Amino acid sequence: MPVAVENVMRLLCSISDQKKMRVPVQPSNKSAPMAITGALLGTVFGGPPGLIVGGVLGGLVGSGMSDEPFKPVHKILQQLSHNQKQKLLDKVKTVIWNLDWMDNVELMELVMRSERLQRQLADVLVGFIKAELKTEVQFGV
Repeated sequence: MPVAVENVMRLLCSISDQKKMRVPVQPSNKSAPMAITGALLGTVFGGPPGLIVGGVLGGLVGSGMSDEPFKPVHKILQQLSHNQKQKLLDKVKTVIWNLDWMDNVELMELVMRSERLQRQLADVLVGFIKAELKTEVQFGV
């Protein structure tokens, strides 16, 4: 039975959500641009003392804008390119190729009822993320 990429992505998203899979994200350094902007505005409005006050306040505002340190795997899956999704689909097919199913709904039900299949697909997903995206996967509590 042919399987659509979108259906496999939906299945993997369900598994990753169920297992609370997430990847660490690089913190974006927003404090430096904010500090510079604050310093410039402080200089314009307050002269030399405004430079210091604006820089400090801008840095504090920028550091408070940091994103979450982790991103759910389902969001990572949604951002994959078509080629990456196809590579992942090819890896998933090695797990599901010998299963007996008639349509994608039946495949989803079959996988979600089987802890072994979920674990195998989660392992495929973790391996793909490590190999393709060069990052580790963590399981939440």
